[in-house]
Amino acid sequence: MLKGAVATRYAEALFNIAQEQDLVNEIEANLKTVWETIDGSRDLQRVLFHPQVPVVVKKNIVREVFRELLPVTRNFFAVVLDRRREFFLKAIIEHYTELANQTRNIVEVEVTSAVEIPVLHRVNLNQHLGRLTGKEVRVNYRVDPEIIGGLVIRIGNRFIDASVRRQLERIGERIRASKVG
Repeated sequence: MLKGAVATRYAEALFNIAQEQDLVNEIEANLKTVWETIDGSRDLQRVLFHPQVPVVVKKNIVREVFRELLPVTRNFFAVVLDRRREFFLKAIIEHYTELANQTRNIVEVEVTSAVEIPVLHRVNLNQHLGRLTGKEVRVNYRVDPEIIGGLVIRIGNRFIDASVRRQLERIGERIRASKVG
């Protein structure tokens, strides 16, 4: 719960500044770059997320690695480090993206299937999800053979689990719950 509250507070603060300065898209792009860089570098992760590395060292590394960021993004990152909130960075960035998408009437959707979904079916599903949500959808398709068949769809924080695995689990629950003789 703390992670969500911290991420929300920091993301909303940055988003409000971004709106005031008309930099919502630019800061979103900066944050994406930040996370992709951190996510792609084990060395950077070890330094940024190590509690015993002094904040001043972390800030110097961030200043050097992320020279191309907008000043507002660099300043925000410095505040996150000063307050020792770097462990919440991914959640902050995700929440900022959600806020930006809300203002653009966009919803992020994750669709998981057991096998790759053909392009024609993706187009149809995208259109259906757009009508269902009343928003423009950005769909991220994933393949997970463990769901056996069907789909698992996440729209924001809502889940639709229409997988064969879940149906089999329900059948198993009914069998275990039924009384014999």
